[in-house]
Order: sequence, then structure tokens, then C-alpha cells
Amino acid sequence: MSSHSPPVFPLELERDIFEEAAIRWSEIIPSLLLVSHRVYEWIEKIKYRTVTPRGEFSTCTFATLRRAIQSNLKTPAFFRTHVRHLYVGSPTGDGSEVQEILFACAGIQSLSFIWTNIPPSVLPALSTLRPQRLWGYFDSLLAAKDLCQPMFTVVTHLLLFVGRTDIADWLSFLATFPCLTHLTIVGAEHTLVSHILASFKRLEVLVKHSSISDEELDNVDDRYVTINFHDIVEQWVIGARGGNDSWARAERFIAKKRRGEMQPDWRHWIEDADGI
Repeated sequence: MSSHSPPVFPLELERDIFEEAAIRWSEIIPSLLLVSHRVYEWIEKIKYRTVTPRGEFSTCTFATLRRAIQSNLKTPAFFRTHVRHLYVGSPTGDGSEVQEILFACAGIQSLSFIWTNIPPSVLPALSTLRPQRLWGYFDSLLAAKDLCQPMFTVVTHLLLFVGRTDIADWLSFLATFPCLTHLTIVGAEHTLVSHILASFKRLEVLVKHSSISDEELDNVDDRYVTINFHDIVEQWVIGARGGNDSWARAERFIAKKRRGEMQPDWRHWIEDADGI
């Protein structure tokens, strides 16, 4: 080889570099797609991996994904395989757009469904999904939990926005999640927290979203942690990518508490000094 020849990376290393760049800095994905045919093949799969309403902290917007599905330029297997994390905001209309996307992206691993009134027409599409992480307003699913139960079968991490306060309904709903280990509740009263802790011993972590370090829960279980997070989309994306989200922080807090490293030992909220 001539001393003036440019260095040649092994193809596997070159692919790793481009894929890592696309994952870390999703805003450069459009430019990466123009580099070469082989780079396009690598990066296009990553482009649709994480979808949020307007592309916040993610690789793709909801509208971009929908246009790609409707173009029929990809096989159904493409979206089923490569769309892994989907955040649905507050759609308008009868839900047909969301239904179309859910049917096309049945391989979703994490789903955020921030929709206060889920139309009945969307329920069959939801029942085809098997996410491991699920976020949402599910008051409207309480009466339809049997229809959607297939979606709950492998969920390990669940975030609930609690609007209704009927404790029996929520306990019955949570009982349909056989693999649930991590639960976050937003907007719930302390009474519901106490009942969940008493009823679900298999839970490893129960996080209550709270902006204050309250002390209203007496004799609290050491699985319980209160955490405040400001940007829900960012928090969801961090968790979907395996980062240090509120559940990961809660796990570390619980471990330190059980080792006797928290003072006072009854504290159930994270402070800056904890280094978590």
C-alpha cells in the first residue's frame, strides 16, 4: 500500500461509527443519509427507531413516520422491525391515524400513549402490541382491560396518569400486568399508593411523581420513592434508550437506602446530595 493511500476502516467499524453518530446526534441523520448508499442502508433503520410527536430528543417525528408508512415504499416488516419506541401525544379526530401506525409498528418495545380519551376504534390495534415499557392515561381502558390485556402481558415498566380515584378499579387494572416490576404513578393520592404497595409484593420499585418532598405516607415501604421530573418526553426517551431515567435513579436510591446510606433512614425522596 502506498504511504499516500488514505486509511481504510474495516466495514464493521465504519458502520459502528456512523450508527453511533446517528443515535447520539439524531439531528445529523438527514446528512448521514446522503453520505453513500451503504451508509443510507445503515442509518435509515435507525431513523425510525424512536418516534416522538415533533421529533423531540428522538430520531423521527410522528408525521414523518406516518408519511413513510403511507408511501408503501417499505415492506410491512420494515416498520414492524425498526420502530422500537413510539410516543403518541394527544391526537385529534377518530384515532384512525394512530390506529394505522400501531398496526404497522407491532414490534414496539416502549409505548407512551398520552391520550386522555382513547377511542374504542383504537383498542384492537393496541391489543396487537407487546411493549415492555408503557406510559399513558388509561382511565378509558379500565372498562376495556380484558380486550387490551394481551398488550399488558410482557410490560415490566408502567407509568400511569391517575385521573379517577376508585382504588378497587386501579388495583384490578394493575392485576392484569403479570410481569410488572416497576410502576410510576402521576396524580395519585397516598391512599392508592399504600394499597398498591400492600397488594403487589412483586413490585420492585414504585415511584410517585411529586414536586415536593412530602412526608404524608407513614411506615413507607422501602420500594417507594418520590421523584420530580420536568420534561415527560425527555424522561421517556431516556428510559427507552436504557439511560438514567427516574426508574434507574429509584433503583439506585433503594439500593443505597437498604445499605443504610440514606439519612434519615425513613426518607423516600431523592436529594441532590445523594449523587443519583
